[in-house]
Amino acid sequence: MGSKAVRLDLLSSVTYDGSATAISISTPLTSLAFGSTGSLVGNGLAAGGLLYEDPTMVQTQFANAETLLSVAMGSGGQAESQAAVGDVDLLPGTAYEVTADFVMSTVYSTLSGSSGYSDINNLQVAGMPVTVTGAPNQVVDVLGLATLVINEQTPTSNGMVVNALDLSTVDGVQVLVSSVSASVSSLSLGLSPGSSAVQVGHSSFIQPMHAITTCPDFVTGGGWITVTDGSGNDKGTFGFVAGCKNGGTNPRGNLEYHDHDNPAFFNVKATSVDFYSDCGAGSSPNCRTFSGDAEVNHVSGYRYECTVQDNGEPGKGSDLFVIQVFQNGVQVYSSLDAGSNGVLGGGNIKLHTSG
Repeated sequence: MGSKAVRLDLLSSVTYDGSATAISISTPLTSLAFGSTGSLVGNGLAAGGLLYEDPTMVQTQFANAETLLSVAMGSGGQAESQAAVGDVDLLPGTAYEVTADFVMSTVYSTLSGSSGYSDINNLQVAGMPVTVTGAPNQVVDVLGLATLVINEQTPTSNGMVVNALDLSTVDGVQVLVSSVSASVSSLSLGLSPGSSAVQVGHSSFIQPMHAITTCPDFVTGGGWITVTDGSGNDKGTFGFVAGCKNGGTNPRGNLEYHDHDNPAFFNVKATSVDFYSDCGAGSSPNCRTFSGDAEVNHVSGYRYECTVQDNGEPGKGSDLFVIQVFQNGVQVYSSLDAGSNGVLGGGNIKLHTSG
């Protein structure tokens, strides 16, 4: 499926670029990419815009994974890209197999500098747990047969590239997981872009269904919540893009959610985003709700509603995500009923206001 592009009204003298790829594989014979947005510049969005790619499953001899989020954007003097992947299994069946429950990378770039980070859960290399320090460019030698770089960060002339995982073998195979880039440059000296600081909300998290009044902005996110409704595999992983371009009234986006503890709702996939709004009076200004049609385990006839809240950077232990699923108007699933309190165990949710 092709990337979705949305043009925004932005600072005309600033040039934005960036991209996000969930999984890329290079060998001496082939090169593959999954969940790849392409670049802002390559899609004619150097003046600003939003690119996102629909989630998919990756099943190859070099990597197995579920892509959750691939998004790149430029707006208000800042470029940002995010990529998130769940159930990662790299080079399966080999002596240097690498696995992780969840992997996400984020990079930000402005005219004054760039920063990035990675969020990795339950990383194992050759069957042994690996402690992720959070420091850039953590290197792990794998039996002398491969090298794994964790949270790989490479500055560029106007930005930064972040690869959450970079696995390279001695026989020329390289697998990148959650690879993102962002850059901002100016055509005129002395331009000072507007601030894009995130507000922190402290009000109650609510999930009302109410009539849409505006479509003021958009929200992106990827991560996992704890669920305890079944087998003991206690993660619900998700990725989404939802909302409108500046001044728009027609919501769009995508959603992928997997309850790994409940086979009946292992895969909830949005087929539309047709509702997007704030969360109503009394809620946090950083809370958004969106909904649409969905497939459950590839069967149509369902509706979903998500309520999300951006409470700071990064979102682990702070941001909130709740999903409900309905069939014929009756709720058949709720992540709250599945044992989640909505708080992210890992990942991040970011509200992008019109500024």
